Amino acid sequence: MKAQDQKYLQIVQELSEQEGLSQRDLFLRLSMAQGLVNRYLKRLAQKGWIKLTTAPPKRMLYWLTPKGMSEKTRLTYEFVTFTYKLFREAHRNSSNKLSELARKHKAARIAIYGAEPIAEVAAMSLKENKLKLVAVVDEDLKGARCLNQKVLGIDDLDRLDYDAILFAKHSRKDDRILLKLLATKGRVANLFE
Repeated sequence: MKAQDQKYLQIVQELSEQEGLSQRDLFLRLSMAQGLVNRYLKRLAQKGWIKLTTAPPKRMLYWLTPKGMSEKTRLTYEFVTFTYKLFREAHRNSSNKLSELARKHKAARIAIYGAEPIAEVAAMSLKENKLKLVAVVDEDLKGARCLNQKVLGIDDLDRLDYDAILFAKHSRKDDRILLKLLATKGRVANLFE
């Protein structure tokens, strides 16, 4: 799904939930730049997906049209299909990585680094690979809950009995954490390799 279509979907979703929103309402709700919202609203109006009315003082309110509602349905279907394909790909990749850990490296107990949605997808593959989740670790989310466990910090790994770490987080900052884990904590499989 194109990024532009995702933005269109976000806007028409907001307008379907509450009609008569202003441009300001939309950019605040969507955390999008005002100029970007303005550009998308103009395009949606040209396509006939939304209509606008003026409201005092010099304010435009936006409304979803029947055509906009049917396009919202189409875009929602596209988004769900796209998301499902991504989910299946993420599940297959994590399952392959975990299978390799179990088969090649005789790993049975896994710690996952990254308390994020991809970790939840990866955790679904643990049972099918006969692996046990020991802990979820994430320096940024220490103390939060993920996969029905309290999220631990890296230093907590020293007191745990695990065979490998599945690295399931991705950002520049986390590249440094990955290098630290590789150097000090043993076998690490990076889900993003």
